[in-house]
Amino acid sequence: MYAFRNGGRQGDETTPSVRQKIEKKAGEDEALFCKSCSNRITHRDQTISVSGSHTHTFFNPDGIVFELGCFRNAPGCLPAGEVTSEFTWFSGHVWCFALCRVCGVHLGWHYEMGESVFLGLILARLRE
Repeated sequence: MYAFRNGGRQGDETTPSVRQKIEKKAGEDEALFCKSCSNRITHRDQTISVSGSHTHTFFNPDGIVFELGCFRNAPGCLPAGEVTSEFTWFSGHVWCFALCRVCGVHLGWHYEMGESVFLGLILARLRE
């Protein structure tokens, strides 16, 4: 641990600009990025529990298995395609695809039910 000096005193007396850089760096460590292009997708503080859990494992009609994490917001994603209720994994919710805003890779699904919106993102397609 480093001690900073300010006016001849020792301690945790960092200047505001240094403190902001440290806090910003700590927050960035919690960001999640697209594995394909490194676009910032969301942040760990956006995780939510849906149907009792943050993570869910589902398979689609073709038998492909996906492990999803649920997020209230993912600014790095773009909803795409027609909204549908077919094969929804979350009862009462309609969905469309969630794509990376930069490279367009499929990152998961955008879910809606009335005013309630969340994203189910494929964890294997994200990195810290």
